[in-house]
Amino acid sequence: MEYSESLYIDFAQRTRKNLDFIRESKRKQPSIDIYEVTQLINSLLGLLVFPQQQYYRQIPETPLEVLANQGWPIPTVIGDFPQVTDLRQLLRYLRNAVTHSNMKFLSDNEHQINGIQVWNQAQGEVVWRAELTISDLEIITGKFIELIIRRSTQSRLF
Repeated sequence: MEYSESLYIDFAQRTRKNLDFIRESKRKQPSIDIYEVTQLINSLLGLLVFPQQQYYRQIPETPLEVLANQGWPIPTVIGDFPQVTDLRQLLRYLRNAVTHSNMKFLSDNEHQINGIQVWNQAQGEVVWRAELTISDLEIITGKFIELIIRRSTQSRLF
C-alpha cells in the first residue's frame, strides 16, 4: 500500500497503528520479544523529524499552560535550566535531543525503562535538560499525531 497525497496524515496514522499493534501484542503476550519503548522512540523520531523539517513554522506556539490544560505532559526540568515556553519550542527541543542522541534512558528498580532524560545544546553547552516518563512520551506522541492530522486536514499545511 502506497502513501497518498496527504503524506503526513498517512505517516501519522500509520505510526499510531504500528504503536497500537505493538502495545496490544505485548499486552496479549507479555513474554513476546518486542520492545514497545524502542518503537515509541522510533515513532517519535519519525514524527518529529519528518514533517517538522519542512513545516516547523506552522507548529503552533501554544503556551505550556494551555498545553497542560489540553492534557499534554510538561517535561520536568532537571538542573538550573529554563523551561520551554511553548509547543513549538518543546517539539524542537525534543527533536534536537532525539536526533542528536542527547538522551539517556531511565530505569526502575526492576531494570525496566520508565523514562528518558533529554537535553538540548547550543554551541556545545547544555541549555535545557528535562525528564519525561514513558507515559508522558506516549501522550506527547499521541497528541502530536492528532495535531498533525488535524492541522493537515484543516489547512493542508503539512
